[in-house]
Amino acid sequence: MAAALGFTVWGLSVDNSPITRVGQVSGLSNLQLRFAVLTLVIVAVVGWATVRATPRVRRLTVRLGAAAVAGLGTGFLGAGQVFALRGTPWPLNGPFGDNNRILGWAEEVLHSGAMDGFYPPAVPYVIGYVAKAGFFGGEPALAFKWVFIAFVALTGPAAYLLWRMCLKPLPALALGLLPALQQTLPHKPYSPLVLVLLLPLIAKLLLWLRASPRFSPRGTVLRGGFLGLLFGLLFLVYSGWHLWSLPGVLIAVLFFYPWHTGRLRGLLFLGSSLLGFLLVAGVYLRVLLGATSTRDQWCSGYTLTEPAYIGTTPLSGLAWDEPGEYPGFGEFSGLHMYAVIVLIGLGFAVALGLRKAVVVAPLACFGSAWLIRFFLAGRMEADQQVQLFPRTMIQIQVTLTALTVLACVLAAQRLVPLLRRLRAGDGEERRFTAVGVLLAMALAGGMIGSFFSNQYLPTHPDEKLAGTLAWRSHQFLKPNGDCPKYADRGRCKPFPERTYVEQPVEVDRMVCEYPWRKARKDGSIVVKLLTTP
Repeated sequence: MAAALGFTVWGLSVDNSPITRVGQVSGLSNLQLRFAVLTLVIVAVVGWATVRATPRVRRLTVRLGAAAVAGLGTGFLGAGQVFALRGTPWPLNGPFGDNNRILGWAEEVLHSGAMDGFYPPAVPYVIGYVAKAGFFGGEPALAFKWVFIAFVALTGPAAYLLWRMCLKPLPALALGLLPALQQTLPHKPYSPLVLVLLLPLIAKLLLWLRASPRFSPRGTVLRGGFLGLLFGLLFLVYSGWHLWSLPGVLIAVLFFYPWHTGRLRGLLFLGSSLLGFLLVAGVYLRVLLGATSTRDQWCSGYTLTEPAYIGTTPLSGLAWDEPGEYPGFGEFSGLHMYAVIVLIGLGFAVALGLRKAVVVAPLACFGSAWLIRFFLAGRMEADQQVQLFPRTMIQIQVTLTALTVLACVLAAQRLVPLLRRLRAGDGEERRFTAVGVLLAMALAGGMIGSFFSNQYLPTHPDEKLAGTLAWRSHQFLKPNGDCPKYADRGRCKPFPERTYVEQPVEVDRMVCEYPWRKARKDGSIVVKLLTTP
């Protein structure tokens, strides 16, 4: 956490322009230089401990080094957001998109202490209470920016911490950091945070369920209640992943249940887990289950993408605005290389570790999301509802990436004894394992962090890039009445007050087509080709 938040705050001292391309490259380079220096320090300390220190000190430095790399990995993303929003106090995307509704609920919390809505309440409450406590001048929109940046920065340490409940430091680092970096949504960071934390929690649930006959009744209740509380807290932050994972997790629970050695103890563990969950999230769960009349009719490029596609998605609207279906053809029978790699990883993870909880947890979440995706998408035309089915893409990608990392871990565990025998017990081939893994993970964090930070740097809306979100943040007056330093042409407008929540307008039939097609009143389609001079 110190590495993540410290590097994020260090981003305040990057004094390059986030608007000009030269300034953007210089700013990212300055962040990369700092990141590289800190990485070298970590690697040097771990390398010294490997050669010179006692086994106890060596284990301690590996644990601290892995935690620090996990923090730096997403701390780079936090610093990138600090740089992108340099000179403006407003959050990414300003008052637009989902921000409008979250700010409306935060205003309700600020003025009344409660919110009226079925959306997960944790984020509006945090923003509202931070503003209510007198921070950021009592303005939720000002708190919004820093709360979201903190979510981004702390994703890596939080994921590493929870995977450490199941794995040793180096595998926990890879499993915590790589999926967390893959799905970076700085404008909505709490959603991927919950997803990457949910996987190790489910794995721990399965591990403790299998071991519950060995626990005392008191230990069983405490363990189950503890996990239930954590599941409930995550449910209050974002509930979608819980719902899409539930069918697969229930099946996994049946396989890990101690049918022969301790049925009552297993039932006590699951019951205490459920009780802990309901104590935290029961009230909101009741609200959510009562929101059956809510209709999701928001159409995006994700909605129109071929439903079995699992590859990467662009951060540019251009891929969906030009004639021709996205994503086009991949390198292998229509599949892109990412899909090929994670499918191989899926196969190896299942082959090498199907009985392991750390494999079954992401596998269950993947299978559940995969089936629910087709179920919801298959009813889209008949019900005229999207029902957030494109969001399952994120869960599918994160779980497959986790399974691929696990396949590498399990394969390495199988190879190490073989290498030992071949080297006749020399052991030198393993001496700098920690140094190599930390160096590789740190470089991955720096490179991926730089990529996503670059995508979200301010760009004019005409370019239809993700940087539009940051560009909008620079176009509103600051609380002191001045324009942000990098406002377009030095002109800006007041930030709108959000004391209400705008409700979406429902229609009988969704308008969900490619942008270059124009619908006629009779329901037919006219194809309008886009031409370039």
